[in-house]
Parts: sequence; C-alpha cells; structure tokens
Amino acid sequence: MKYTPIALIFLVLLNSACAPKRNQVTLKRAPYLQSVIADSATVLWRTDRPMPTGLEIRKKGETDWFYVHGSNKKTNTGLIEHEAVIHNLASGGVYEYRLMQGDRPAWDKKTYSFPAAKYQGEDRFTFFAAGDIGEPVANGGTPDQMGKTLAQRISDFDFGLLLGDIIYPDGKSEVYDSQLFDYFTGVFPYVPIFPVLGNHDWHEPEKNYMQEWKLPHNEHYYSFDYGNTHFVALDTEMGGMYDIENQLAWLKEDLEKHKNAPWLIVYLHHNGHSCTYKKDYEGVVKLYPIFAEYGVDLVLNGHAHTYERLNPMDGKGQLIAGYNGPTDSYQNPKGFVAITAGSGGKLRGVGSDPKPYSPDPENCRYPGLTAKAIHDWVYLQISINGNTLEGKAFTTHGNTEVDWFTVVKD
Repeated sequence: MKYTPIALIFLVLLNSACAPKRNQVTLKRAPYLQSVIADSATVLWRTDRPMPTGLEIRKKGETDWFYVHGSNKKTNTGLIEHEAVIHNLASGGVYEYRLMQGDRPAWDKKTYSFPAAKYQGEDRFTFFAAGDIGEPVANGGTPDQMGKTLAQRISDFDFGLLLGDIIYPDGKSEVYDSQLFDYFTGVFPYVPIFPVLGNHDWHEPEKNYMQEWKLPHNEHYYSFDYGNTHFVALDTEMGGMYDIENQLAWLKEDLEKHKNAPWLIVYLHHNGHSCTYKKDYEGVVKLYPIFAEYGVDLVLNGHAHTYERLNPMDGKGQLIAGYNGPTDSYQNPKGFVAITAGSGGKLRGVGSDPKPYSPDPENCRYPGLTAKAIHDWVYLQISINGNTLEGKAFTTHGNTEVDWFTVVKD
C-alpha cells in the first residue's frame, strides 16, 4: 500500500503522539518543607523515576529566579526522593519556588511559596499543632478533612507540629502517601512541618518514619529556635522514653542552654497527667521536675483522641495555686500548661476507636486540673506575640473556635 506524503506525515505524528514518552517523569509526592530553621530550608519531593534534581527560588515580589541543585536517591518504596537544601534565606521572608526538570520548570510550572524561619529577634508568629492525624478514612479517620481545613488557612501559619501517630496502624512507609501526603497537597508544600514519633509510628522507625522526614539531630528527639521561642521535640516511644539515658541527658543540656529563652515549648506524643480516658504515663510525669526546673511554659501532646487543656502544674504535677477549673487567662503562672490535642484525625467513639468517650473531667482524679475539655475533631493554634502566648482550638469540621486562652509573662 502506498501513502501520499501528507498521509505519511500524519502517520508519523500519530505514532509519536501515541508512543510512550521515554523521558516523562511523574510527580508522585508533592513537595514538602522540612527543617526550616535559621536561614535554611529543605524541600523534598518524589517521582516515579530518576531525573536531575533542582528547583528555582526567589523572594516574593522579586523577578529573578535562582537555581538550587539537589540530590536524589531510591526510597524503600521504589520511588525516587529528591532533596534540595536552600540557604541564605532572609529572616521571616516569604519565598516562591518551583520544581525543575533539568533546565525547565516541571509539572505545569506550578509555583509554591513558604515563610522562611524567623531568627533575628522577631517575636511574633503562629503555628498549628495536631496529633493522631493518620487514621485511614476507611476506618473512620478524617485526615482528608484536616487537610482541607488547614489548606484554607495556610497563610495564617508559619509552621506546624505533628504530635505523633502520624500513620496508623504501624507507621509503614508504603501508606504514607495514601494516608497522609495525598490529603495535604494544599498544606505541606507551603507550611513547614516538624513531627514527632507516636506509638503507632514506632515500628522499625529507622526503616519507615525516618525515611519520610528530614529532621534535626537524630530525628528521634531534637530542638530548634523560632523567633523568641525554643522548641523541644521528644520521643516517648511506646509510653516511656526512647533511649532514656541519652535522651534525658540531651534534654537537660538543651534546656540549660536555652533556659533564658522568653518561651520554652515541649512537644511529644504521650500525656502525663490527664483527665481523659488515657492513663497517666509515668515516663512523661517523670519529666515534670525537669520542665519546672528550666521554666518550660507549654507542653503539647496527642495520644488521647480528644482535646483537653490543663491548668498550670508544678514539678510534682500539682495544680499551681490560684488556678482551678475553667480558666482562660494565666498571668505569670510559674508552672507549665499541658494540652492534649489528639483528635486531629481520630476521635474516641468513632471508627476503629468505637468505645464511647466517657470521662467527666470535672470529677477526675485531679480536682480543678482541667481548664477546658472538648470532645470533637480539633486542631490547636498557638500565637506568640512578645510576652503573650495565645492559644485557640478549632474544629476540623467547620473550623469553629472551641477554646481560647492566654499566657502573659511580665
């Protein structure tokens, strides 16, 4: 059969369009921001096959892009992880970035943005905190709703804390995308994230959890400064303390170095004292004297699938005089406030945690300790403004404010 020249050209074009593109690379995990500390930031993303790793960045409002080379490696799930570390970021500056495929912008030239860390004396910033977000939707979890709600507010947050139990039931890398990252494509490319391990993440964490995140120090426990505040992340493993001797020595040394920070915030997965349905975890309670000695102001945890704010406690876990029951204003409390925010994606009485929520905080074993208790899907917002810390809790369904409190230090 003979073809006219026009027909031959048409066949060539048709075959070209239908043939698979050998160099086509698919973005399998959207970029996410890690270790945004001082003047640097790490951007990670994943593809289905190797490609040159790099991104372009510019300060928002400027016109020139600057290329940042990166590296890549094959992950434990067979995907390719790309990593680019950005340096020389201006304190508190807002930056735009786009992923590159060789020398051209990749994936529809999508541009993302994020706030650089505040490290030059700034004393005003806001972050969110949420625990237990990784329950599968099929089991009654709501990571999808949490992702949608936070995506509507990304401009309100400088960063976020994940308070453990990030992936149910056992923290496997194979389901990180389907149970977490796929729901947070409107959040993680724009808001830096600092997680801690929960008991459900504590299944071969070196082979799973630590393959998903890039955190300071040894990634089990670490600290960082942001604005006028020092943050400490701890690993409470299955309810005790991971590598207890070394972790406690590190904690004391770290707090000693930063004891004069205007604000000290500790976050971990398990609760100490609690009026929820969870027991007191002695491994955490034993930290109370350390918190008191160095002047820790706020302790955040997940684990209990509900929301509870406790009045200030001293090193013995006793209620600070002057605060009793419902309270929303603390003036130089001389103790630390502990908050359970463990219903970010899992709620007691729903799905795979079907037992009805029953505790009555007003009649718990610590009279007057509970300042506020809300049994709902909730995330926490904390704002620092000089010598004032303001906290708000919002429902993930409807974004309704359900708690408010302040701590003021003269």
